Amino acid sequence: MRADRTHRTLLTLLALVLLAAGITILLAGTNVFGPNHGGQPLLANPAARFFSTHGGWLWPVAAVAAAILALLGLRWLAAVVATEPGQRRINISTDGTAGRTVLDSGALASAVSAEIEDCPGVDDVDTRLWGSPNTPRLALRVTADPDVDIAALREQLETLALPRIRYALGKPDLPVTLDLSYSRHRSARVS
Repeated sequence: MRADRTHRTLLTLLALVLLAAGITILLAGTNVFGPNHGGQPLLANPAARFFSTHGGWLWPVAAVAAAILALLGLRWLAAVVATEPGQRRINISTDGTAGRTVLDSGALASAVSAEIEDCPGVDDVDTRLWGSPNTPRLALRVTADPDVDIAALREQLETLALPRIRYALGKPDLPVTLDLSYSRHRSARVS
């Protein structure tokens, strides 16, 4: 989830830089910076003269910089698109003296979903497990009824449901990401 925040921040900064460049170009074209800027031909500017004077070394440097930016962009795109594979099995007992106990992640996801759905005000639960078998991570996306106090639901999940899940797995330090949101439609209730 931290990676998503980083990607959003980088995209926002890029958008702001491009927006500022576009606004500057529009303002220059409408003579806001003076009558000399808007009426000049595109090739009669100092930057074009600099490029024509130093083109022997400047164009190869620009090509290398563009290639580096393209590779960084491809790596960033691969990091955004690639997701960590879901975990299939989880080791519950790490103590080798008693043997090894392995739990299927589908069964665990079903049990966790059932545990969370039993809480009042929860409409839907999406459970995702990933990480290594010895150090799994859990992500919960909980959709709540629009009439529920979301802060109270969060406190109930963090104080009752999540400790029971950690205790059942024997992993008191199991990292859990909890995403709470309201459902879009109000449920029809009969009083």
